[in-house]
Amino acid sequence: MDSPLFIGVDGGGSRCSARLRDEEGRLLGEGSGGPANARLGDPAIVEVMKACRNAMAAAGLGEESFARTHAGFGLAGTQQEDHRQAVLRRPHPFASLSVDTDSYAAWLGAFKGRDGAILIVGTGSAGLAVIGGRRTTVGGWGAEIGDEGSGMAIGRAAIRRSIWAHDGMGVPTPLSEDVLSRFDGSPAKAVIWADAANPGDFARLAPVVFDHAERRDRLAMSIVHEAALDVERHVTRLLDIGAPAIAMIGGVFPQILPWLAPPLRPHLVTVAEGETDAMEGAILMARRAYVAPAEV
Repeated sequence: MDSPLFIGVDGGGSRCSARLRDEEGRLLGEGSGGPANARLGDPAIVEVMKACRNAMAAAGLGEESFARTHAGFGLAGTQQEDHRQAVLRRPHPFASLSVDTDSYAAWLGAFKGRDGAILIVGTGSAGLAVIGGRRTTVGGWGAEIGDEGSGMAIGRAAIRRSIWAHDGMGVPTPLSEDVLSRFDGSPAKAVIWADAANPGDFARLAPVVFDHAERRDRLAMSIVHEAALDVERHVTRLLDIGAPAIAMIGGVFPQILPWLAPPLRPHLVTVAEGETDAMEGAILMARRAYVAPAEV
């Protein structure tokens, strides 16, 4: 009988990544896909499975190997139980499947069950602390009412405030001109674009904002300052809960870190990609499902 395999998926609002290991923990292959926030529905699962197939292919294995593979999905958009169950109800080819939030997978990967907290600041934002076995969520309520300080929030603010400048409610700056030029200078075209945009589309404007902020663009600096305050609010709450350290996760974190209040920075730690990331946490989820399938 073939030995079991374990695959872990880290799914966010812009992309997803999958890592495949064997029973001894050897790395077999990795793959990637597109946006995988579970609230996107079927398109997210398509991208997750694409990442899994790519990881299998990188390992030189065919899809028949899914039948002996135990999977862990750490997906954005599964903080609500309904969304998590919707993923679990979908047919899948795996021997077992465990689903939780990307923040939980990131914490598990970073701390391996020890006390600690993580804060994701990427396309979206979400914090999670586990202290003495008690799990506390901070933020992570989605793009419509949450994701403060995230790439999505920064990009959306850039569009909104550039339109303010266009309408005479703010002072035009190089940032506002840059942003509106992407819509041919037309707020109406920006609205049409936004109708079809997902959080990852908004987040792609975040590097533009940071670039202008480094050049002391007044509008860009104010947007980044506001985002930094939102991140600080998350950090402060996680520390108040009792987190001994907070692991920084997500592509926006390195850019916003210099803008955070100096007293908070010593509590923020980096994690080593490939050893303690969310994919490793998701693989641990899969291993737990293999050992105790009734708990999945």
